[in-house]
Amino acid sequence: MIYCFLQSDKLERLRERMIKVRELFRDTDSTEFVIVTIPTVMAVSESSRLRASLQKENVPVKRLIVNQILPPSASDCKFCAMKRRDQMRAFEMIQNDPELSSLTLIQAPLVDVEIRGVPALKFLGDIIWK
Repeated sequence: MIYCFLQSDKLERLRERMIKVRELFRDTDSTEFVIVTIPTVMAVSESSRLRASLQKENVPVKRLIVNQILPPSASDCKFCAMKRRDQMRAFEMIQNDPELSSLTLIQAPLVDVEIRGVPALKFLGDIIWK
């Protein structure tokens, strides 16, 4: 009986925290949910479903970051040319998608280092938010 009461108390505290998180996510003065994706058909489709779910919950979304964009190149290898075509197809999907097309689109280039840690995040942030 005591165990059941303790579990019930924990669940009630969790429920209260979840309500506060939901309210925070919906507060446009303090929160903006930014969707970050990569330029692939599957990732864009998942981002579209995410945006639809967030809209149902009244979570504000204004921006979409597309990460790992191949930089321009005068001479593409066969792999890079194919990858670039796939990325262009993903951008066309974004432009035609009713959930994503209204968002401000921010492009982040593919960089030659793994973005991990504060200095790397600052480096990429300086590129994105210039």
